[in-house]
Amino acid sequence: MAQEHRSTQRVLDIFELLAFGERSTGYTLTEIATELQVPKSSIFPIIHTLAANRYLRYNSDTARYRIGRRAFEIGNTYVKNDIFYSQAISIMQDIVHHCSETCHIGELQGRDVQYLMKVESPEPIGMVSAPGKRLPANCTALGKALLCEHTLAELKTLFSDGFPRLTKHSIVDANVLYQQLLDVRQTAIAREKEENYEFVQCIATPLYKNGKPVLALSVSFPTFRYTEEKGRQFEKLLLEAKMSLEAII
Repeated sequence: MAQEHRSTQRVLDIFELLAFGERSTGYTLTEIATELQVPKSSIFPIIHTLAANRYLRYNSDTARYRIGRRAFEIGNTYVKNDIFYSQAISIMQDIVHHCSETCHIGELQGRDVQYLMKVESPEPIGMVSAPGKRLPANCTALGKALLCEHTLAELKTLFSDGFPRLTKHSIVDANVLYQQLLDVRQTAIAREKEENYEFVQCIATPLYKNGKPVLALSVSFPTFRYTEEKGRQFEKLLLEAKMSLEAII
């Protein structure tokens, strides 16, 4: 029985590596084994079976594996049948309609934010992102919204090996970040300015369930398009959507 659980976990580990790993062109068998720290011989039968059933796609020219069409079809079934997803996307589309900027929903995965949903801005210049992408929570407004109920001690434990720095503006001091989180608790608004991408800003709000932030909603925009008037509009849209989304989480 233990062996069956271990094999199942390896299937999940392979999916997560190929879905969320940094190599957008895919991974070779050797690279998968190295990343997961397992022998190639133990995962080759798994990968071969997944590829044969179209859950993975194999490129014979590069010898790399990527997520396959069958996995997409299964994920798409979730999207179509999940009530929260359909209602949340509708609310996000309404935000984008009113402000013409990109809208995201994300959740905390360890010390990272994982982007779950995105509605694109109609503007030609916007934030480069996609559902499934992960960024360090300390460098994003979504992350600050999700971390807002953490104590200083919890924050230091979560980032015990240091705070990632993505730009020169990234917050890498626990005390500075904690003071920002206290502000989020008071205002329900989190902010970041060029902390994960230069020339891009973001405003977010935490979405609570049972007294804890479980998701966060944001509006992202290029710095050159920001004005104080727009900032107030973004905050109003987020706080209005926050009430609607928390009612259906």
